[in-house]
Amino acid sequence: MRWSARLTGVPRRALPTGGSGTDQGTPSGDVVVPGPRDPATPAGPSELLDPQRPQDLREVLNRIPAPVAVTYGPLHQLGYANRAYRELFGERQAGLPACDALPELGTMGVLPLMDQVIRGGRPRSVKARCILGLTGNRYYNVSCVPLSRHDHRAEPDDSSDHRDTPPAGVLIFAAEVTDQVLAATRLREAERRQREAAVTLQRSLLPQKLDQPADLRVAATYQPGGAEAAVGGDWYDVIAIDGGRTALVIGDVMGRGLRAAAVMGQLRTAVRAYARLDLPPHEVMRLLDGLAMEIDANQIATCSYAVWDPKRRTLTYASAGHLPMLLRCPDGTILRSEEQNGPPLGTGDGVHVSHTLRLLPGTTGVLYTDGLVERRDEDIDQGLDLLARTLTGAVGAPDVVCARLLRAMGVTAEHDDDVAVLAFQLPAEEGDPAAESPVDAVSPVPEPGSGTGAGG
Repeated sequence: MRWSARLTGVPRRALPTGGSGTDQGTPSGDVVVPGPRDPATPAGPSELLDPQRPQDLREVLNRIPAPVAVTYGPLHQLGYANRAYRELFGERQAGLPACDALPELGTMGVLPLMDQVIRGGRPRSVKARCILGLTGNRYYNVSCVPLSRHDHRAEPDDSSDHRDTPPAGVLIFAAEVTDQVLAATRLREAERRQREAAVTLQRSLLPQKLDQPADLRVAATYQPGGAEAAVGGDWYDVIAIDGGRTALVIGDVMGRGLRAAAVMGQLRTAVRAYARLDLPPHEVMRLLDGLAMEIDANQIATCSYAVWDPKRRTLTYASAGHLPMLLRCPDGTILRSEEQNGPPLGTGDGVHVSHTLRLLPGTTGVLYTDGLVERRDEDIDQGLDLLARTLTGAVGAPDVVCARLLRAMGVTAEHDDDVAVLAFQLPAEEGDPAAESPVDAVSPVPEPGSGTGAGG
């Protein structure tokens, strides 16, 4: 058997009968391979490679600057390793199986690919494998190419089919990608540091400890998106205001990164200030809308603001483009808050409306951001329906409810979006006859002097 190489696209030609090449690939005496020359100097006739003349494979491979090795047989016995391969790993003894002669291929997981090449006759490759050579750690894309078994000394017979003939051996070619791998590593490290900074900033802007009113149990959780997702601007808050009332807030700044987290911090601070002015929810939304435009006209946010009044046992709320609040009645019935709400914060031309509901003891409410229910391959209504069904069985204290919702909705550390959830619960009162009526558990209450809502 003789190995030979030819230029791509050139028809095969029989070797001269007087050639002196050997099966081991020793160059024949009449093979001339041009040496290095100055590209600016025109090539002379003697330096041109004859495209019609087969070249010795060993000499051709030895001039390739990338590591190349040739094996033969099912045991992958080493036939040849070119100069670049030997400079990288040291001298290798021909004739030994690859597991002994080329142990570095086993470390890189290339040996199984070579078996596949022999069995299937098709090339296989792996990417960015680390090689510990004589010059230190380098990274290579390694390709394994089958070597044909039929003789190249004569024109192939078109009537014969060599597809069922197993390859005679495998050519292993390694293309160095060290610079690309190191550049990608530096980029990932920079992105990781930026993400950690954004997450740290966002967590520092969220309340470290929630107020716990005597007549209302509350709990909240925040889950940043996975490593591939830039941090967003989700936030929540619980604010004690005059008259024993409690304000519940959740919001989501559109966009990603440090900018979204910074805008979120400013809006959260503003909400705490506006809440203490004892303004109705729709007025708070109006003020936040103007502030969002001043912070960044191109940055919009959604927000839901609700005030619990324990004396009247009412929840008054307004929404700026945010998802509806879910309420679970004492008997497990799930209701959604009023769909009518104003546009997102930062638009500057919307009317926000306040709504008031009377809640019965034992009612549980959930405020959340879109990362909890939104999926790329599903309509958001499907996520809302799943959340409603999940809330039906998510019984327990508010912190338990938050944990169960995250788990049931598939939110993990690798989730592709930030998620914030705020759960509140009215303590159940034993013997309360109203608690047996799910229809009255959540009912609208007219605003004093303005019907069921108030325009902003």
